[in-house]
Parts: sequence; structure tokens; C-alpha cells
Amino acid sequence: MWERGRSDSTCIGAGFSRRQDIVQTWTNGKRMKVSSVTHRGLVRKINEDRFLVKETGNGSLLVAIADGMGGHVAGERAAEIAVQTMSEFEHDSAADDASLVELARMTNCRIMEASARDLSLTGMGTTLTAAFVTGMTAHWVHVGDSRLYVFREGELAVITEDHTVAGLLARSGEINAEEARFHPMRKVLMSCIRGAEFEMDSGCLDLEKGDLLVLSTDGLHDRVAEDEIVRILGSSAGLDDKTNALIQSALKSGGMDNITVVAIQI
Repeated sequence: MWERGRSDSTCIGAGFSRRQDIVQTWTNGKRMKVSSVTHRGLVRKINEDRFLVKETGNGSLLVAIADGMGGHVAGERAAEIAVQTMSEFEHDSAADDASLVELARMTNCRIMEASARDLSLTGMGTTLTAAFVTGMTAHWVHVGDSRLYVFREGELAVITEDHTVAGLLARSGEINAEEARFHPMRKVLMSCIRGAEFEMDSGCLDLEKGDLLVLSTDGLHDRVAEDEIVRILGSSAGLDDKTNALIQSALKSGGMDNITVVAIQI
């Protein structure tokens, strides 16, 4: 198991920009609108989160978030390696799932190599959650405790599982989802990408028109209750206003961690 440091546990970033607050909104020329927001939070001195939004042609879109850990420089570097590696994704309809999994493995190798070259990076690691949206399908890969959600017709579904001790307890029925948010073992990761053996989940999701895909780092879902996320996503506000409202809700709840949200309107 891998325990996050309480003082330097999460990540930053919009693409590779270092600005504290970033919003990117655009439509990819066909049907998807994207809003991406990151915030350092109210406690962390830096933002170790990173995210990626990449159009891959034919109206397809790759998004990813990474939440670095292991110290200020190391956490940033691990998350950067993750999104840089994922940016190498090339669409191949026969192997999209396999490509995402292979890039996650490549991220692991590159983190191991970087740590070997620079001892100051020893112990760095990152979460990684990525989704490739093509047609009405989302292929995804996931390691750690960032999340992928689908909001559909007023209901919020968590597609990924938190690879934490608290997440395991919730899945076994020993605690509920709300108790998991405050559990003392919520920061203890059972799997992350850190240059060693790890486990990942992957899958394929059928989409419907009107769906809202949301990726978030734990700075959001550790601080904001699910019913509040549902209220915000179900409002009549525009996509930018929704993602900003999620960030503001996390800040009002203490802003203890870096917070990143990427939302795709199908």
C-alpha cells in the first residue's frame, strides 16, 4: 500500500500551464463541449495536479487527469510524466482499450527511469484516470483515487473505483460512500503509478446524447458530498459555470487539496 503525505499529496494543472486557476472551454467542431478547471486549493503551496485535453481527429477526444504525490517537485514531475505520456495516444479503432492500458504501463516505466536518474524524485508517484471518447463510446483506464463519473438524466454514476483502503471498505459494505470521504484510511492508496508493480482498471462505456462525463481529482470528491455534485451538474448553468461551481464548493469545504475537474458534454 502507498500512503499519501498529508502535506503534499495531490496534483495540479491545465495541460502544462502553471497558472493557479485555469478554465478551458471549447467545442471540438462536432458535438462535444469541454470545460477544464484546476485550483491549487487553500492549503497547498503548489498545485501538483495535471490534466490533458487532446482532440485526436474525426471528432474524437482524449482527456486525462493525474494527481501527483511524493513531494513538491516529485509530485509535479510524476503527474507531468503521466499526462505527457497519455498525449502520445493515437486513435486505432481496433485497439483503443489496449492503447490506453499500454500508455499507463509506459508511464510507470518512465517514472521508474526518471527516479533512477534523479534521486530527488525517489518515491514519486501519481494517479491516472483517462477517457477516450469516440462516437458514442468512452474507453477508459484508471489507477488510484481520481474518478470518472457519468451524469445522466439527473443521476450520477461513479464509473471507476477508488484504489484506497477506504474505497475497499466501502465496496465490501463495511462503510458507506459518505463515511469513506472522512475515513482515516482514505489517503492510503492500494494502487498508484510509481515505478513498481501496480494494478489498473479499464473498460468501455456506452454514451447517450446529453451525457456529462466528469473526471476529478480527490480534492473535489473528498470535500464535496455526492448530492451537492448532483445538484450542481443538474442545474441549468452553462458548462463553465458548473465546473467552476464544483471548484468553489470544494474551496468552501476547506480547499484542503488541489482540485481539478474536466467535464465533457456529449
